[in-house]
Amino acid sequence: MLEGVGLGDVEERAYRVLLHHASLGVRDLAEQLEVSALVARRAVDRLLAVGLVTGLDTTPARFAPVDPALGLTALIRVRQAELERAASAVQTYAADFHERTLRSQPHRLVEVLEGPTAITERVAEVLLAAQHEVLAFDTPPYVAAEPNAPVAEQQVLARGVRVRAVYATEVLSVEGRTENIREVVALGEQARVVPHVPLKMVLVDGNIAVIPLTDSEEGTRTAAVVVRRSRLCDALVELFEATWSQGAPLFAPAGAEADRELSAVDRELLGLLGAGLKDEAVGRQLGLSERTVRRHIAELVTRLGATSRFQAGAQAVRRGWL
Repeated sequence: MLEGVGLGDVEERAYRVLLHHASLGVRDLAEQLEVSALVARRAVDRLLAVGLVTGLDTTPARFAPVDPALGLTALIRVRQAELERAASAVQTYAADFHERTLRSQPHRLVEVLEGPTAITERVAEVLLAAQHEVLAFDTPPYVAAEPNAPVAEQQVLARGVRVRAVYATEVLSVEGRTENIREVVALGEQARVVPHVPLKMVLVDGNIAVIPLTDSEEGTRTAAVVVRRSRLCDALVELFEATWSQGAPLFAPAGAEADRELSAVDRELLGLLGAGLKDEAVGRQLGLSERTVRRHIAELVTRLGATSRFQAGAQAVRRGWL
């Protein structure tokens, strides 16, 4: 049970025996464990070293257990700190490995995936390995299995990993996708929308990216590449940041003023208009007729003291409504 903190079987048994006694000498402990005095002495020395046993000032020497709530907790924290230091070295060692690989075996930095199943599985695998941040470009078409993709993202968000996604406007016209985006934004994803994204991509921790290469006639991706740590990944990060800076927030929480002055429908309407959707598409998303959408827009333009939709959008941003 205590091998996780570096104790062997005999050492753990010795500690258990000591917990049932005020103190024991090495010979008494050896008899209890049914081992030689030398083995018992080594176990005691190890327990002394990790702070689970203290030596008493007696002759012959006797040893007393440390309260597990103190000793084991301290030992676990030490082990956790050691593991965190080891984890922090992973990136350094990985960088050395990938630099050498880039020089000697550049073909290993790119892996080709064939077929929608392989692509979907690898995207989920890459997402679940995320530690710090996920960056994504999203645009149709989608593979058949893709509706399951948000499940992996939900798990990533639950672990506190930052997720930022830029969606092409046409994503909001795909059945079911708007609801998926709302769901993950509510869980913590930061989403923006632009008229077009430069490519479809999932990039994790700046180190590994999955990028579709082709679309079949039916709209299903048939090939993709996995790009591992390299300057190409750095360039993809820069491309994402440039596109992100141009995007409009999508389903982001409204400011306090918007909460006071806007209805839920108006907030949704402003967000969808900011995403670039036409009146008809906005109506489909909100379950309203195109005529009703136009009436809401006219009312918002009037409330904002604007003379056009463009001016209304600028005023909404200034007021913190978008």
